[in-house]
Amino acid sequence: MLAAFLLTAFVRRSGTELLADARAANTRSLRADAYSAMETTLAVLADFRAVDGALRSPAEGWEDPLADSGFEPVAGRDVEVTFEDESAKLSLPNASEAEIQTMLEFSGVERNQAEHLSHVLHAWGHDAPKDASADLDVPDYTRADPPYQAAHRALRSWGELAAAELDEHVFFDDAGRPTPVFDSFRQEVSLLSFRRVNLNAARAGVLTALGLGAGEVQSLEDYRARPKPKGDTGVFRSITEANTVMGAAVSGDRYGTNIEALRINVAVRQGAVVYRLSAVVSAGTNASAPQRRTEAAKPGTVETAPLPERKALNYPFTVLEITENAEPTGPIASPTS
Repeated sequence: MLAAFLLTAFVRRSGTELLADARAANTRSLRADAYSAMETTLAVLADFRAVDGALRSPAEGWEDPLADSGFEPVAGRDVEVTFEDESAKLSLPNASEAEIQTMLEFSGVERNQAEHLSHVLHAWGHDAPKDASADLDVPDYTRADPPYQAAHRALRSWGELAAAELDEHVFFDDAGRPTPVFDSFRQEVSLLSFRRVNLNAARAGVLTALGLGAGEVQSLEDYRARPKPKGDTGVFRSITEANTVMGAAVSGDRYGTNIEALRINVAVRQGAVVYRLSAVVSAGTNASAPQRRTEAAKPGTVETAPLPERKALNYPFTVLEITENAEPTGPIASPTS
């Protein structure tokens, strides 16, 4: 009986270890497929940009890059690529307090609280003024456990909103779970730094925050929703074309018709297993990711040998961010939206 018990326990443990090894091997294989699909997508986008001079909208014909390139996944697997125009959102590092307040109100925050929280977020993301200690509208972060200070630089992650708001619980509840306000705010706001919002994809909340009137926003939405004749993509190629539709005279300082930062989402599925890869690339020249802090060399530290020279890859895009297997926090934009 003892021998049978030990043998059963050994078989069960061996089965668990084999299952874990099999899943790890399967994940590595799915990861390889995800990166292959990502590279294929970037190659297709580079071809379109070379022909048209810029990327403006998937409606130009690159909404299904894998089909265009003849990409074939491994048998039994499905690979899906979707896009999300980050430059169709409000750039938080470059937004004013009034613009942030408008976006908070669109996300469901009451006006008084939105006005206060917009000031808090703006103060967190910018250099501290000389009289910062006298600003009573900014939370006293030193009473937190453990105490800390405002970062006074752009947010580097969405989770940092919890530190900025302290105990207001607008973006996260008492248990630390994201609220509907967080989900809505994240869909309309980007942590990336760029100057121009793409009028080909920007939504009503973003356009209102940037100063467009209700009539102009409605005219733009009606234009996008209209039935399009054959050969008409409905994509603006210049600010002049957009102004003609909106009946406005917006400038190129805050508005544009090109994608400056594009998020590419790749999902590889095999049965119940899903591997997700997401990358944000700069499709223009003016987008940048939040800067990571670098530590300066300290006196007395040992100098390391210089890194060997690396051959330039002449990559067609600048990769601003890349994440793997991160669960999406909201709906992923459809390539036709």
